[in-house]
Amino acid sequence: MKLERVLAIVEKEVKELLRDPISLLTLLLVPVSMMVVFGYGLKLEVKKVPFGVFDLDRSSLSREVVSKFSANGEYFSYRGEVSSYREGIELLERGEISLLLVFPPGFMKREREGKRAEFQALIDGTFPYRAEVIKSYVEGIAAKEKLRALEKLIKVKSRYWFNESLNQDYIVAVGTLAVVLLISPAVFSALLIVKEKESGSIYNIYSSPITKGEFLSGKLLAGFLISLPVFAVVYLMTVFLFGVPQKGSTLLLIAGSLIYLGVSVSFGLLISNFFSSQAAAFIGTTVLTVVPSILYSGYLTPVSSMDRSALLTAHMIPTYYYLKFLKGIFFKGAPLTILWRELVALTAFLVALYGLTYLTFKKREK
Repeated sequence: MKLERVLAIVEKEVKELLRDPISLLTLLLVPVSMMVVFGYGLKLEVKKVPFGVFDLDRSSLSREVVSKFSANGEYFSYRGEVSSYREGIELLERGEISLLLVFPPGFMKREREGKRAEFQALIDGTFPYRAEVIKSYVEGIAAKEKLRALEKLIKVKSRYWFNESLNQDYIVAVGTLAVVLLISPAVFSALLIVKEKESGSIYNIYSSPITKGEFLSGKLLAGFLISLPVFAVVYLMTVFLFGVPQKGSTLLLIAGSLIYLGVSVSFGLLISNFFSSQAAAFIGTTVLTVVPSILYSGYLTPVSSMDRSALLTAHMIPTYYYLKFLKGIFFKGAPLTILWRELVALTAFLVALYGLTYLTFKKREK
């Protein structure tokens, strides 16, 4: 392999990009817009849950329980009482409330007699994730009420060890960083070979003395170098625009991110071997990167809560390992001795994807 041939390919790609301001603008604008849209638009927290009350007990205890919900203005929004069970159901059906609390007659009497005092919580299950979160809120308040009698004997002090502020926006911003750094470099790199096929210049490569290793290495290095500004921009947005605190080593973060960029570029080059038009390559790469990286990486839901098939799929996606790596750096301040497994996995992806790209690329001889 001759280095000057590899560098010639890199120089050619960089010059072509600089001569095309639209492509250059798109290269930076798309990742920035994705960070803004996902970072500000995607909210995983469930707040201001509208709820109503149907109180058949009319006791001080039922009013006290309702006050616990209404006093928590960050998570609940009290919409008043209803005069009948049917009226409450209609409010749920119209989407005006997401939670209806129903207190049966004798609620307080049962509590004073030492019996189990139960009330009903009807939750809108249209969105299962939201419904599960609301259910956990209700159970949390109910459990706190049960412990009131033991407060003098037992005092529980909770401390959140990582992401102490429980800021979901931080989680979304870091997850978006991982998703963007897979999608953008892969899509751009997928066009590097396809555009040669579309223009016919690929035949110059077929008939030239350059080896396919030199050609692919040049494309890989070009895609990698061109993607570096994308990484710099989205990383700075994560830290300064979204204010995500970083506890770990910046050098370790950069090292892991460079490997991940290589994975993304290699995946794009691999995809480009199977398409002959830029439009098809763009759509194919977008679908193959967006869907898995968002659904199976732990970006929206914890991987540990997935079923066995989804869990297996998650471990076949590089974003899963990179997102674990990022969370370790940003939230836990984890050192290399903890994160080396993720780096090894990403390196294995890089070697495997580039190897497949090399095997599937056919260079026709003279």
